[in-house]
Amino acid sequence: MSAPRLALRASALRPGVFAALEQRLARAAREGQALVPFHIGDTYVAPPPAASAALTELDPAVHRYGPTAGLTALREGLADYVTARRGLVGVSPREVLVGAGGTHALHCAASVLLDPGDEVLLLAPYWPLAPGIFEAQGAACVEVPVDLYAEPTRSLSPLLEAARTGRTRAVYFVSPNNPDGKVLGAAHLEELLAFAEDHDLWLFADEVYADVTYGVPHTSLGALPGARARAVLLYSFSKSFALAGQRVGFAVAPEAVVAAALRAGVHTVFNVPRSPQRAALAALAAPDAFLAPTLAAYRATRDAAAEALAREGVECTLPDGGVYFFLELGGFLRGRELSALLLHGVDHGVLLAPGEAFGRAFGTRARLCFTSAPQDVTLAGVAALGRALRSF
Repeated sequence: MSAPRLALRASALRPGVFAALEQRLARAAREGQALVPFHIGDTYVAPPPAASAALTELDPAVHRYGPTAGLTALREGLADYVTARRGLVGVSPREVLVGAGGTHALHCAASVLLDPGDEVLLLAPYWPLAPGIFEAQGAACVEVPVDLYAEPTRSLSPLLEAARTGRTRAVYFVSPNNPDGKVLGAAHLEELLAFAEDHDLWLFADEVYADVTYGVPHTSLGALPGARARAVLLYSFSKSFALAGQRVGFAVAPEAVVAAALRAGVHTVFNVPRSPQRAALAALAAPDAFLAPTLAAYRATRDAAAEALAREGVECTLPDGGVYFFLELGGFLRGRELSALLLHGVDHGVLLAPGEAFGRAFGTRARLCFTSAPQDVTLAGVAALGRALRSF
């Protein structure tokens, strides 16, 4: 006897980024094969000591339900944090949506801003989970590919206008970008805001890597006059404070959006666990004490890895921010599929994220995270990647 059918929406949900490699990765795990984890956007750096200490403090309250909106002290701390570091003016805790990771925060916000049949324009390349989040609301994603390293003054409005329809409801973009590290300047942000105002659209601004830039100033969309009325600004403790496993992220959005999104949160996780929130709050106490040395280490690894990649003949652009290289591997494919090259890389002990996960226009690209392992391991992994490319 067969089970009833799945919901139609289930078949539309995108598979995971590494679905095509799952069998090979499972074999590697069974065989105990060591892989340099270039595929995952994480860090080897330990989180701030105060955050780790907060996780071990004994407090019976961590075993109880918490406030569904998040700890008051954390929301207040986050409001102060974005006011001080992102240039936003007068952020209220009521404009802060705490989520079980930035993924959950974006999901909750999208669930109250998008209806089935709406369309979201995605500047590509983009964070690979974003389309699935929007599609889970019944919205359709329309990719708008652009390479602002190659064309730094390229106007975005004509590209967006060509993709816009009467069903367009929002625009999503990432700055600093995941995967290519591009930081959008004020001119491009003003252009995006003007486009959204002209067509009465929401703007999803993924600023998760705003604390991770290398001499290129980050401008928050929320710092532009009038932007916050139609913007959802996304952030994460995974990237700023090496707390990926604790799953704490947040969004800054208009009070009405946050109030509605909190109802979505109640029906997903009810409340973000107390312990991770306490760790996040502790991390906010002295951010520069953690970020300054961490960024220095990241930058040193970025520069060393870029030189190593160049020696291996791999084409990439030095990222303005973030923790990735977006490699161009088309010259190594010689008519074969990128998936075959990635499998060959696993055989040599390295795993990259496939470019098509970041947009359909990037089928010859792959993302390499240069902070997922210490610098010596990263450089050894680049050498192993070079061997894989030469023997493919």
